[in-house]
Amino acid sequence: MNTLTVLTSAVILLTAATSSANEFVAADTSVATQLCMAVASNHKLTLRKEIREHNISRPVLANRLACNDMPISTFASRYNLENSANFLNINTATSTHIKDLSVSISDSAAPITVSGSK
Repeated sequence: MNTLTVLTSAVILLTAATSSANEFVAADTSVATQLCMAVASNHKLTLRKEIREHNISRPVLANRLACNDMPISTFASRYNLENSANFLNINTATSTHIKDLSVSISDSAAPITVSGSK
């Protein structure tokens, strides 16, 4: 895998599309965080652009990248990022997790800080 280089850019604010109303904020400007933000965008074209820009294959991204210390499959499942999961051929339908609905309702206005794997 190519060496990931740190790119300088401003803090990116993205609001995940249709299936999620969460607001994601990049923790830093590393390539891993930029890729995680592309996954968090839940937009196929944004994710494809970042993958091409950083010359990383979909299987490598799906198997090696961790967002917020979670594998991509867990991250996509937790925040209902179905479009990103489908693009990366991740099946989120078979995972099981317990979700506290009262916490997600009360914290829905707070932005989620996203960081990539170190």
